[in-house]
Amino acid sequence: MSNFLKSSRQKRRVLVVDDELINRELLETILSFDYDVTTVSSGIEAMNLLRAEPESFSLLLLDIIMPRMSGFEVIEACKSDDKLKNIPIIVMTSEKSAEVRSIHMGAADFIAKPYRMPEVIIARCERIIEQNEEQKLIRSIEKDAVTGLYVKLFFDAYVKRLAPGLRPAMDAIAVKVDGIDLNSSQAERDAALKKTAGLLMQNVIGKKGIACRAGDDLLLGYCRHKENYEELIGKIVQEMSDDPQTEFIRLRVGICERVDTEVDIKLWYDKAVDCCSRISGNDGNMTATCTLS
Repeated sequence: MSNFLKSSRQKRRVLVVDDELINRELLETILSFDYDVTTVSSGIEAMNLLRAEPESFSLLLLDIIMPRMSGFEVIEACKSDDKLKNIPIIVMTSEKSAEVRSIHMGAADFIAKPYRMPEVIIARCERIIEQNEEQKLIRSIEKDAVTGLYVKLFFDAYVKRLAPGLRPAMDAIAVKVDGIDLNSSQAERDAALKKTAGLLMQNVIGKKGIACRAGDDLLLGYCRHKENYEELIGKIVQEMSDDPQTEFIRLRVGICERVDTEVDIKLWYDKAVDCCSRISGNDGNMTATCTLS
């Protein structure tokens, strides 16, 4: 994959942030053959530029000791900004303690000052950029573009990886989204499905679980066991009914409870989907549960 990215890429933009002119000029000289290098003299300038052009830079080379806004503050600001948090950062410092602290804060690597070996700097920049681009490519294909949930292939892989190490009782959930109007525009249908997925993650799946889009109107989830699914799904339906864009949506939720990690996960979700199909809605119920036994 790295060879493909290398052969197909244009010059990547690198932002150098250092309050010392000689350091900026030196790094620009070292990197300018391979990269489109922009230099700024302060953390404040760097953040203004990054926020104005969040998708433009492939790497940030960051001095730590700077007046007004230190490199640590730049790292913190980047990692707390959803548009900037995935830009890799290499810190430049002569202090060992700063190296360790910056890595703990989320920096990808460090370059020791003074800059004695240009080839090492080039190699580290190339390695970090390639790793980040590979991760970005994976992120772009592992999530459904409409809902933001995993696609089924990645969901299956992650559940298989997670299941053996999780001690709490876990449930497999299937959510059938009914009522999406085929006469509506694609944008309206997508908006309804996206909101459903978001509310499902917030109210049912939670941060400890994962979910995927398994079909046009089918969502699957894997989460810690709960005793009050009807109540939780009721909250989702109530919120959706208050929104004209989603008031027509109806949910049927099947839960295969306390799944056995020794059993093929396909069976979990076959059971959960079967539960969905048994919900008529005439009796007012939105959920049905089953077990593998």
